[in-house]
This record gives sequence, C-alpha cells and structure tokens, in this order.
Amino acid sequence: MLRLALLIDRISILVGSTAAMLVLPLGLIMTYEALARFTFNLPTFWAYELSYMLTGAHFALGIALVTRNNGHIRIDFLYSKMPTRVQQILDLSILLFFIAPLIIWVSLGLIEYAWTAFKVGETSGESGWNPLIWPVRLSIALGFVVFSIQLISEIIKTGSAVFAIDTKSFNG
Repeated sequence: MLRLALLIDRISILVGSTAAMLVLPLGLIMTYEALARFTFNLPTFWAYELSYMLTGAHFALGIALVTRNNGHIRIDFLYSKMPTRVQQILDLSILLFFIAPLIIWVSLGLIEYAWTAFKVGETSGESGWNPLIWPVRLSIALGFVVFSIQLISEIIKTGSAVFAIDTKSFNG
C-alpha cells in the first residue's frame, strides 16, 4: 500500500510542478495588459478572461501537491497540544470520513460540469472574445481528481502510522 501512496505522490508532484509553470504565461499576460492599458490606453478583452482561466487551472492542479507537502494552512492551537498518536487518529478520521468523501463527490460534480460545457459548446460570455469554457473546467476537474487520489495516499500514509506499519523505508 505504501508503494501505491508513493506512486500517487509522484503523480501529484508531476501535476503540481506542471501547474506551477502556468504562472509564467499568466505573468506575461498581466504584464502585457498593464502596459497596453496604462501606457497606450488600449485595454484588451481577452487578458482578463485568460488570466482567470489560468489562475483557476493553476490553483486546482496544484492543490494535490500542496496536500502532499502538508502545505495547507491549519489552525492548530489545540491540535499541536495533542499527543502524536491522537493527532494521527484525528487526521485519519477526518481524511477518511469527511475530506476524502467530500472531495471525491465534488470531483464527480466537476467532471459532469466540464462534460456538460463540452457537449453544449458553452462559452464564457464575458467578452467579445467569448472562448469555449470546457478546457478550464476540465483542468479544474482534473485537479480535483488528482486531489482526490492524493487524499487516498494521505489516508494510506496516515493509516500506516496509526496502525504502526513500518514506514521507515517509505520516502513520502
């Protein structure tokens, strides 16, 4: 099971690292928009739309990597005072019974949302550019699917710790 968790972690690293590269075109687009708007008084129609699409894809595709790296913000004034074993049991319970089922359910809804946009050829309706919206919805759905899978990895790793399975050879 720990090998499966390691494989999932590698997928999250690959997807998250790829998503991190979306910041580069986003920065270029926003720089171009700022120069066009404030220097030449020529705002663009497409920059806002493309920037919110890239930002949404960036965040959704990166959430699994943040989870893998334990980088989410947590308010732990009580949690940090608990014994490690209690923390592990609490983490496993929350992951298994609340977070994973919720995110899997949301992922399924996002897949359906993207599929519907694809089937009907839905466009953004935000500007004259009016691009198809399914690619960004698909990337967000994919991000949540990878997040769901990463939560399974977290359940495996946390469950291994709770049930004292040897994790010394695991480099997660």
